[in-house]
Amino acid sequence: MKKWILGVLVLTSMSFGLSAQQHKNFRQGNPTERAQKMTDRMAEELKLTDEQRKQVSQLTLENANRQEELLKSRKAEFEAQKAYRLAQDQKLASILTEEQKQIWEQRKEAMRNRGEDHSRGDQGRGGRPRSRRGH
Repeated sequence: MKKWILGVLVLTSMSFGLSAQQHKNFRQGNPTERAQKMTDRMAEELKLTDEQRKQVSQLTLENANRQEELLKSRKAEFEAQKAYRLAQDQKLASILTEEQKQIWEQRKEAMRNRGEDHSRGDQGRGGRPRSRRGH
């Protein structure tokens, strides 16, 4: 019984690993390639007719192109925000004394570290460790 459970666990973990790899590989390539892969997978899993496959292919290509556009616009927006923050930091630095700059930099570093804690899920609101209900 233990060997059977262990075997199931091994197969499940391998399945998750392969699924993550396939998802990672799906993001690679141009929109046309991604749409083709999606169409192929759907055609196989859903047993699409030729007409359905053609329609699905058009739809997945349209979606892949739209996703590519959104990704590019998000990257451009991110770069614009980054440039704006840098300019604001430079303006602020020209106003502050050296001592004030050091305090400001320490504050920013503390905020970055706090953000990292939240992104890892270590803490809940207010910086308090999360607790499970009923435990």
